[in-house]
Amino acid sequence: MNSTWIKKHRFMTSMLIMLFACSFFPILAHADESTTGSGLSFTVKTNVPINQIDKNNDFYQLKMVPGQKQTVTATVYNTTDKPTTVNINVQSASTSINGTIDYSKTLTSWDKSLKYKLNEIVSYPESITVPAGKAQDVAFTISMPKDSYKGILLGGITFNQVDDNESKSSSNAASIRNKYAYAVAMILKESDDQVTPNINLQSIKAGQNNGHNVINVNLQNDQSLLMSNVKVVAKIYSEKGKKPVYTAIKSDMQITPNSQFKYPVSLQGTPMQAGKYRLELAVTGTAYKEPKTWHFSKNFTIKRQEAFGLNQSDVDVSANTNNHTNILIIIGIIFLIVIGILLILFILRKKANRSK
Repeated sequence: MNSTWIKKHRFMTSMLIMLFACSFFPILAHADESTTGSGLSFTVKTNVPINQIDKNNDFYQLKMVPGQKQTVTATVYNTTDKPTTVNINVQSASTSINGTIDYSKTLTSWDKSLKYKLNEIVSYPESITVPAGKAQDVAFTISMPKDSYKGILLGGITFNQVDDNESKSSSNAASIRNKYAYAVAMILKESDDQVTPNINLQSIKAGQNNGHNVINVNLQNDQSLLMSNVKVVAKIYSEKGKKPVYTAIKSDMQITPNSQFKYPVSLQGTPMQAGKYRLELAVTGTAYKEPKTWHFSKNFTIKRQEAFGLNQSDVDVSANTNNHTNILIIIGIIFLIVIGILLILFILRKKANRSK
């Protein structure tokens, strides 16, 4: 009877322990969400004018003169059986964080060396509606500045479509729209005179890229020419160190005229450390088929509060911290469970001995 009583209580104790342990481990759920779109409902054909520099190019590459006013056109073809509305935007080119040309990004502040913005010298309709299966010409009127301009003005025209289909998330009822765009570059040039290429190191600042800690090296191309085949070699040392703590090397990039380029040096998922550092930087770029290299060395500081805040929001660092915390919690729970089992068995054995 005593043996039966002990087995019964051991079973009940085991069930309680299992329920106790399971309450600390969440149930994982997987949700599969997707959005679909029909793709572009239109195509675009540029109609290059007589002053096109290279007629083999299907983008605008125009030789202009100061004060010249000229209208160029592009034909938008609606390839569907219903009317299509297309939004149009013209912007000066900027440089993406990946070292590519971005024709669509609308910046809130442009580099101070950019004298003329393309959207300020080109007039165009902001939106058109093309009937089903039809084509429509879009006019872009260029009004060149009266002052002569060396180098190039580089930008692009984007034709944007917003898909009519919407999907709503059951959790937050937020609507999602798929956007499709067609981009056409525009290069305006007045003179064949060459400008002297130049790259400046503007700033070094700790930050994040897509939720990952980086040190942003901000470079400036302050000349009206496109730098191609750009290679950046960035090495970051402790202030008096001889071995780099972070290194980033990337080639085959471009820096657009009169723009700034934020080059990220990844910390590879490691925590941001406060302290004093030194950047050694080499930037090689090609203009007029001639490569040139610039070298920079600059000290900078990462403050303690700044590093702490970035580490808190870094997806890798916070995940590692949470995993470490979770492991400690699990170890603590297991320890308590073992102690509880031993304590219960001790009590049961003591009661069994008394009943003999």
